[in-house]
Amino acid sequence: MTTGLGRRAIGALGLAAAVTAGLRRAEAAWPERPLTIIVPFPAGGGADVVSRLVGRRLSQRLGQSVVIDNRLGAGGVLGFQAGARAAPDGYTLTTLTQNIAANPYLYPRMEFDGRAAFRLLSLMTEVFTVLLINPRRVPFRTLPELIDFARAKPDVLTAGNGGIAGNGHMAMELLNSTAKIEIRQIPYRGEAPMLNDLIGGQFDLGFLSAAGLQQYLENGSLQALAVSGAHRMPAFPGVPAVAEFLPGFQIGGWWGLGMPSATPEPLASRLESEIMATLAMPELRAEMAARGFDTVASGSAQFRTILDADLDRYRRLVADRRITVE
Repeated sequence: MTTGLGRRAIGALGLAAAVTAGLRRAEAAWPERPLTIIVPFPAGGGADVVSRLVGRRLSQRLGQSVVIDNRLGAGGVLGFQAGARAAPDGYTLTTLTQNIAANPYLYPRMEFDGRAAFRLLSLMTEVFTVLLINPRRVPFRTLPELIDFARAKPDVLTAGNGGIAGNGHMAMELLNSTAKIEIRQIPYRGEAPMLNDLIGGQFDLGFLSAAGLQQYLENGSLQALAVSGAHRMPAFPGVPAVAEFLPGFQIGGWWGLGMPSATPEPLASRLESEIMATLAMPELRAEMAARGFDTVASGSAQFRTILDADLDRYRRLVADRRITVE
């Protein structure tokens, strides 16, 4: 004889089995409709450009469209939150940047843990920045001259950056800390409008992603003083690293892809494999290189190691500089 409790238990097991079978069928059929990549930064910026290149080639592999959805605001927080809260069904990816390592310390009240919110898939590229000046606004032409000027005239210089917690913002904070200077920063909603205003003379200097800068250096609109990596960049062999003058200086960024952490692992693993295969495509690597980006196919494990190291780096930098944005 089956009791009421027993019937309910059997019913629950049957429902669970039906749900599991439904999930497996959905995973097997994936993708049945277009995918979306949420990019938490404006169209035309570096993260957007790379996401579109990867998305187009991923679309070719999957036989489905990949739509780019730019969600702006709060140093990428709004876009990251939208991506983390998306349905964990394999149809919404999010472009992740080093901002998710800095944001917990810059926005301590936001109650959003990017590390826990996303199942990391792979990096797409690593990004180092170039310190640029508008030569019509400032008298110096080298990094040591900039440092001397800033020490003699604190808070006179102004620097733009592509957004709070972004690569340019944190590189300038590290320069302030390491060189013992104070350069006031002006945050923009993306690197594209910041670049336009730097060329237009709205402020003095700033760190910008290296891709696409060559034309402005050649026509004299901008001048490069240094790069933020530990070594000189092949694209700019005549531009010294900041570390040549300030030993130990190194800061960079990265752009990768993630999906909601609740995504079933078989589906997440399949998408990681598809992305890794996409990043290995010679056509994509050529397109990335033509725009100044090195393709990086890290996989999820290496991606998490890099994120954990950056969480520690930004925790120390934000505390040292007493950076607040709230």
